[in-house]
Parts: sequence; structure tokens; C-alpha cells
Amino acid sequence: MITTPGRRWSLSMPWVDSHPRRVPYARQNYRFARLLILANLLVLALLGAAVVQALQASRASYTDKARQTTEALARSVGQGVGAELRSVDIALLNVDREWQRLSSLVPSSPALLRALLDEQRALVARVDAIHLSDANGRVLTDDDVPALQIGEQSFFQQARDKPDLLAVSEPLQLRGGRWTLVLARARIDARGVFQGVAFAELSPQRLAELLDQTPVGSQGAVTLRSETLRLLARYAPDDDRPVPLGSNKVSDDLRKALAAHRAQGFFVTQTLIDGVERASAYRQVGNFPLLVLVGLDTESFYQPWRRDGAKLLLLAGLVEVLVVVLSSLLWVYQFNQSRQQHRLAQSEAEQRAMLDNELVGIVRLRQRRVVWANRALAGILGYAPDELQGQSSRVFYPDDQAFERTAEAYVELASGRPYRTQLQMARRDGGLIWVNFSGVQLPNGESLWIVVDISSVKASEADAHHLAQHDILTGLPNRLALLTRLAPAVRAAQTSGRKLVVAYLDLDGFKPVNDTYGHEAGDRLLCEVARRIVSSVRANDIAARVGGDEFVVVLDDVASRDDVLPVLQRMLGLIEQPVPLLGHGVVQVSASLGVAVCPDQAQGVDELLAAADAAMYAAKRSGKARIEFAAA
Repeated sequence: MITTPGRRWSLSMPWVDSHPRRVPYARQNYRFARLLILANLLVLALLGAAVVQALQASRASYTDKARQTTEALARSVGQGVGAELRSVDIALLNVDREWQRLSSLVPSSPALLRALLDEQRALVARVDAIHLSDANGRVLTDDDVPALQIGEQSFFQQARDKPDLLAVSEPLQLRGGRWTLVLARARIDARGVFQGVAFAELSPQRLAELLDQTPVGSQGAVTLRSETLRLLARYAPDDDRPVPLGSNKVSDDLRKALAAHRAQGFFVTQTLIDGVERASAYRQVGNFPLLVLVGLDTESFYQPWRRDGAKLLLLAGLVEVLVVVLSSLLWVYQFNQSRQQHRLAQSEAEQRAMLDNELVGIVRLRQRRVVWANRALAGILGYAPDELQGQSSRVFYPDDQAFERTAEAYVELASGRPYRTQLQMARRDGGLIWVNFSGVQLPNGESLWIVVDISSVKASEADAHHLAQHDILTGLPNRLALLTRLAPAVRAAQTSGRKLVVAYLDLDGFKPVNDTYGHEAGDRLLCEVARRIVSSVRANDIAARVGGDEFVVVLDDVASRDDVLPVLQRMLGLIEQPVPLLGHGVVQVSASLGVAVCPDQAQGVDELLAAADAAMYAAKRSGKARIEFAAA
């Protein structure tokens, strides 16, 4: 506190006289301040909750995308492994059938057997060895090689007990300490008698060859495990550590997921082998007792989410600062209003001082001529302090029509009601400004008008509307704007007989550019692609960015889908042109387009977008850099 003769001033609220007898409105201001603080806390709490909810929803969206991506990869890898196992099964059946045929024609010999086995092995690239055994489990081989006994092995017993099925072993070390996976088929003669098994050995290295073409990124991993989760093969591009073959040490999250859904599933956890957290999908390989797992590291997969989250937090912080600043200004305004009202009661001089402020324009009119105007109004409209005196209020308006429209205000005032509106006024230099314009009728026949310049507020509203409808990076319409404009276009297409074409576009090769050169380079690439897309469509068409590297193009008023194919091909050609990146040389990407036509493939907005999205993924699967139309 600072004490002066007759007054005490608070440092925390420098405008408020703390002595209630000296300043009667102080108590009211304190109450208002408390309410304002509580309102600020409530707004900040609601904003924080909204930010948390938005971040959670965004992360869930990225997790769902990770699920879709890993499940698709797991399905693809599983199909490849299953196809390889089926080819081995066919080879085993051929070996047994051919051996029985040869044995019936010529005397069997080790050399003949070896020639047959070598011939069949050459037909299956990833098989290390193929063998035959007799009914007791003794492996048939050259005379000078000690026979291997497999009668006690589980795969031998499985093949013997279920001769119509392919037996698949757990990881084994048959000889020499080498790990192998064994596939076995029962050998049944023409009389239906069990003669032994034909079995093939597949090494982990051979199995890993089935996995190493999977696009999992530098920190991703693909593994193949047995029914008991023992490790058969693993592919991890940046992990040079030895693979713990035969180990069934896996995370609890995987075991829980398998307990709930054995055939396929998804989970996110830290991998025990290398400590990398991955979003992983698993899938059973056909009808075989094998499990393929594909994992993408969350660090890179969630990186766009983290970047968007940082932007959202920054925006929320700015909004919070703005709320505090506006509240402070509101407090100042409230305090000033209270003080001015107090001074109005003291004297006419103080009233004139209050009216003649620098912020709020005030004018008194009689028969629509200026009787008195304060300096604020003169400043707002660009006049000298006394220049408005005696002039017609016509000078306030941009044209005669606007001047005549305000005549309705005097009807309101005559009925005893105040008048309030927002309109444009003309400055002395001819410029236009937006103002809050309000007035009341005075007892002496004059009218009192208050003019507040809200041009900056109007500009902020326009900017906010633009930001809400457009992508910050590229300036293209965003998903909200797309849906807003697409709905009437769909309705028009359903009634006009013309076609509406929606093309869902996803860039091929964007992620390597983004990962290699950084997000700034990726952002420049997205901006250039957006510019090329816009340059390839008409002014009445729509080009929107709906995701990280996903765009939607809407071609309106089309006679047939054949008319849009040249446009889309030209668009693909423009996108595939090299893009110079400052400091990074030249990069090149392509795009996959999925196209849906309304009303041919879809009737509603969501159905149309879903059809185009599905066609885009079909284009991806078909080799990328192509156009795929949705199925009719």
C-alpha cells in the first residue's frame, strides 16, 4: 500500500481507490473483478478440456490409421508366407508321388532318391532340403551318411496321425545346432498304408527373405512366430543384433490380444527384443499354425500428431492470453465506466470531459445536423476537432441510400426505444469503416449517438472465418469447407442430369521426402503440389486438403466420367514433375487417385467420399501413380 494525504492506493489495482467513502463504486468494481476472474478460470478450464479432447481424438485417428496400415501389411505378408508354404506342400506331394512311381518302375537306390530330391528342391527356391523317411522315422539317404531318426519328432507324429494335413513344426535344431522349420506330409501307398513322411527344411534366413520386402520404415519390424510364439524369423531394417531364434519371450500386450482374438489383432507396446515402441498388427498365416506380426514405430508414425498437437497447444495458449487481455481490457472499461458515471453526478464539466474521450465517438444531432461531436468521433472519421460542428449527418454515410436507410432509426427513437445497429461510415478521406452505431432520444428533442470503431473486430471475424474454412499450410479449403460446398453440389448433380466427380488423391513417396529432408521441406512440397492441383482444375471446381498428404478434387458439371480422365491425367503429370527444394536439390513424388462419380457410384456426400477413398487405396495396391475409378 502507498499512503498519501487522505488517500490509500492499492498496488494490485492501481485504478481503484480502496477507501469506500471516497469512491462509492470501488466495492462494485471489486465484485465485478471477482466475477471476471471466475469467468476467466471457467473459460480457461473449458478451453483446456476442449484441447485435451481434441488431442485425444486426433491421436485416436492416428492410431486407427496405424491399425489399418499394419493390418494391411500383415495381411499381405501372411498371404506371401502362406503361398510359399503351399508351394512347399505341393513339392512334398510331388516328391512322394514321383518316388512311388519310380520305385514301381526301377529298383530304388540312394542316387535315384537324391536326384529326385534335388530336382524338387530346385523348384522351391526357399527350401534348404527335402527328405523322405520310412514308417519308423528313419530318413532315407545315401548309404555312407548316418541316417537321421525323426520318429520321435512332433511333426512326424502329426503327419502320421493326420495324413491329409500338412504338419508344421515348432522351431527345431535337427542337426548341427542350426534352427529350422519343418513342413511334413504323410506318405501313403496305394493300399492306404503309412510309408513314412516327406519333409522339407526351411532355415530362418530363408523365411526372413519372405519378410524383407515389407515397407515398415527404418524402425519397423516384421516377425514370424510359431503357434507357441517361438521366433522363426525377423526383419528389422536398422537392428543388427542377433535374432533370438526359438525364443517365445513376447510382451504381455501381445498375449492379452491373442487371448481375445487369436486369428488377428492389433496392439501398441514396447517390443522386448529391441525396446522400440511399435503399433503392431498380427495375423494367422492361412490355416497354418504360424503368426506374422508387422510393427511400425510410434515415434515416426505419431510425429505428425505431435506436430499438430504442438500447433493446437500454441493456438490454445494464444487464445488464453487473448482471453486474459480482453478480460483486463473489459475490467479497465468497466472501471472507467463506473468512474465516469460517478463524475457525471458531480458536475456538467465532468460530464463533458467524460463525453469528449479519445475512444468512443459521441455526437448530438438535431434534425440530422451536428449540434456537438466529441474529439473521438472526429478522430474516428478523420476530421479536425471542431470541423463537424453544424454539418449534416449525411457526411457520415458513404452514399445517399445509406443515409436514407438510417431514417428508420428516428422512428425507433420517437417510440421511446433506443436504436442499435452496425453499419459502415465514411471517413473524410473517403475510406469506409465499420462501427457500432447506437442512439437514444433526449428530452430536448435532440438525439445522442455513440459511435464505436469495430473495423478491427470485423477484420478479425473475417480472418477467423477464413482460418476455419482453409488449410493453414496450403491455403486450400479444408475438410469442413469441402463438406460445406460438396453437399449442394451433390444435390445439384442428382437433379441436373450432369455428373459430379470426386477424386481422392494421396501422394506416393511423400513420407521419404519428409523423413529425409525434414518437415519444412515436406511443407514446401505440399504447398507446391497444392498449387499444381489448383492450376489443373477450373475456377468452379474444388481442390481441398483433407489430411497430411491427402487431397480431394471435385469436378462439377461433367457430362461423363470420360471427360475428366484427361484432366486427372494432366494433374498427375503436373504432380510428378520434379520439385526444387531450397537447400535440398530436387525431389519427385507421384500420386494415387481414387475417383467416384455421383450419382453413378454414390448418392450422398459421405458415400461419395468413401467410394473415392476406397478407389484410391485400390490404386495404391495396384502399384501407385495411377487413377482408379470406384466400382459401379
